[in-house]
Amino acid sequence: MKFFIAFLLIFLSFNDGKAIPLDPTIVSTNIVLDPPPANNVTINVRWTFIGGINITYVVMIINNLKSSQYAAMGLGQNQSMGEAHVFMCKRFANDKIAIQRFINPGNHTPPVPAGSEQGGIFTPLPATFIDGIVTCQFVLSDFAPQKVKQLNTLRPLSQSVKYHPLFAVGLLNSTGDAQHHDGREPQPGLVQLDQNQNLIFHQNSSKLFNEIYPNS
Repeated sequence: MKFFIAFLLIFLSFNDGKAIPLDPTIVSTNIVLDPPPANNVTINVRWTFIGGINITYVVMIINNLKSSQYAAMGLGQNQSMGEAHVFMCKRFANDKIAIQRFINPGNHTPPVPAGSEQGGIFTPLPATFIDGIVTCQFVLSDFAPQKVKQLNTLRPLSQSVKYHPLFAVGLLNSTGDAQHHDGREPQPGLVQLDQNQNLIFHQNSSKLFNEIYPNS
């Protein structure tokens, strides 16, 4: 597993030399000037399930995301951002990009940072901001059963469970945390992490384009 992820990192590092590695110091150096709310943002989320080693490789491609804003995808047990596993792609004020994992147990606000105790190991891969397009990517792996204390009714993330796809776009505050979003938009249909998926979400539109490809 570590070899595979290392291979991905090496491969991505040759992407025209434009990959921007995650930097844990970027949050503390941001100055946010209250940008206008995001609009007309498009989020394309694709993931590939790799059988045998049971990993899910996820790519989020976001168009029209402004500085100091974020786009989030949630995998919900119902059609609300509560009781959901959330993956948030952030564009900071200095245009650095980061992908982070959260959970929303019940109606908890703001989201809570999540670790492997909430199902699977989350491994961020290099993120980019090229020609106005934000790209975040990560790997989910090692979904071994674990005995954990669950928060409210949120169950640990699973590759074989069906989820409601949820999307939200919003602002970051001066510390780089999600401040609020313009509104969460649950989508029709269900998805799961052990099936290849291609989701395209257009903000201000309730339509979700979802293609499910057979596993190879």
